[in-house]
Amino acid sequence: MPFQNPADNRWIAARIEPVRIAALTDIHAVSSTLEQALSAARREGFDVLLLMGDLLTYGVAPLETIALVQDAVARDGAILITGNHDQMYQQASDVGRRYLTRLPDWIQETVAWTNEQLPAGVMDAFDWQQHWSAGPLFVAHANPYAFGDWRYINSAEEAGAAAVALAERGFRYGLFGHTHRARRFDSAAGTIFTLGSLGQPRDGREGHMQWAMIEIQGDEVMVSPRLLPFDRHAHCQAIRATSLSVSAQDRLCGFFT
Repeated sequence: MPFQNPADNRWIAARIEPVRIAALTDIHAVSSTLEQALSAARREGFDVLLLMGDLLTYGVAPLETIALVQDAVARDGAILITGNHDQMYQQASDVGRRYLTRLPDWIQETVAWTNEQLPAGVMDAFDWQQHWSAGPLFVAHANPYAFGDWRYINSAEEAGAAAVALAERGFRYGLFGHTHRARRFDSAAGTIFTLGSLGQPRDGREGHMQWAMIEIQGDEVMVSPRLLPFDRHAHCQAIRATSLSVSAQDRLCGFFT
């Protein structure tokens, strides 16, 4: 049986015209590209806006990022899907706290710094979803497995196993973030898409961040990446201006140099 959740849009599958879904993921507190992506998506037009997880960590504009997300929820009805980083900022999440203790010291420091910038409980105020689906498409932050399983989908073998898991639940397509790399994997069981990041590119497009426009037409799903220019030098300058330790700053800037 397909996954069910309160965010299911069953009306989508019944529509004859294409359904357009703007998908933004792995924002990581880079508010400038989030703002650009939201503006671009609104200009293009969409039926659903998905924010697919990891709003914070790594970047140094958490307050600005949260303000933009709050506006997107109020203005666009944005659907928020929980990522592995999001759970660490949810005060009621024991799982998130345990997950944090297993991460390297520099990430723990970055999370602590980010928490210091945030009003208490601000992340708990959002209506988070573990996954979302429409017609033949299943969407989650990392993969189609149980929530809290943050395995990456980086290879054809990993994507094939994910497609089989989705097919068993009645889905032909899976859409995920988490890897920060835009990829398409086709197999006999179905098609897996992973999306690029709005906050930390890892797929060779060093001067650009990414979001995507997804179109559902009947039983077919198409994913079109959208690239955004990004000033890596200015971003690293902003990291250097924080109270983070030099070693943490070096690690964060290292993703962009």
